[in-house]
Amino acid sequence: MPGFKGHVTDLGGPSANMYKMKGKDLAVCRRCRRPSCIHPSVCKNLDFDHHPMIRLYDKALEVEGIKKVTIGSGVRYDMLVGQPENVQRKYGLNEYTLRLLRRHVSGRLKVAPEHTSEQVLRLMRKPSFRVFEKFTGRFREICQRENLPWQLVPYFISGHPGSEPKHMEELAALLSRMGFRPEQVQEFTPTPMTLATTIYYTGVDPYTGKKVYSARTDRDKRAQKSWFFKRSGRHGKKTKKKN
Repeated sequence: MPGFKGHVTDLGGPSANMYKMKGKDLAVCRRCRRPSCIHPSVCKNLDFDHHPMIRLYDKALEVEGIKKVTIGSGVRYDMLVGQPENVQRKYGLNEYTLRLLRRHVSGRLKVAPEHTSEQVLRLMRKPSFRVFEKFTGRFREICQRENLPWQLVPYFISGHPGSEPKHMEELAALLSRMGFRPEQVQEFTPTPMTLATTIYYTGVDPYTGKKVYSARTDRDKRAQKSWFFKRSGRHGKKTKKKN
């Protein structure tokens, strides 16, 4: 293409590091009733070897005209931390993380912890926020050791079913302590064929039959989103310092 400088800015699908992953025994997969292979934890039947992903990066760099390949977003960090040492080695998890940060980040790496509340994260089918904290520690450790000036950019959602005002207040306080100023923020939008939308419209978790709070009015939605800016001193707009 005219103007192409040789930089592929985002290699990967919706989940950037799940290339070629599948069940070890597909017969077990066919009988499985779990809604997710990686929630609430990584399934023991999932082959989440990262070596094929590393080889794909190498192959992409061998293409004529390609000078650089980076990953902008979509990394499922919950597969990269908290695993036993033998699993880390077998599936190349530390190798992949080190390789990613050394060669395939262009300034900022975007990841999606989504929320900090365990209650909300369960409804999202996302890992505990403690997993994100572990990955943040690993990210900062590698960047410091390798003298890499990269920035980790977390992505969050406000107004998701189950997210109450107290959860947003806790989120803001925790992010402030961790030194994050949220930039990637999205307001929950009902999407057909999703569990979250079912809960939003019915007010009930279909798996438990329990009622679930959802921010429905524009006022409630704005109030939830505003918590992302309160602790950073921005609260939706710049504020002047008083003398």
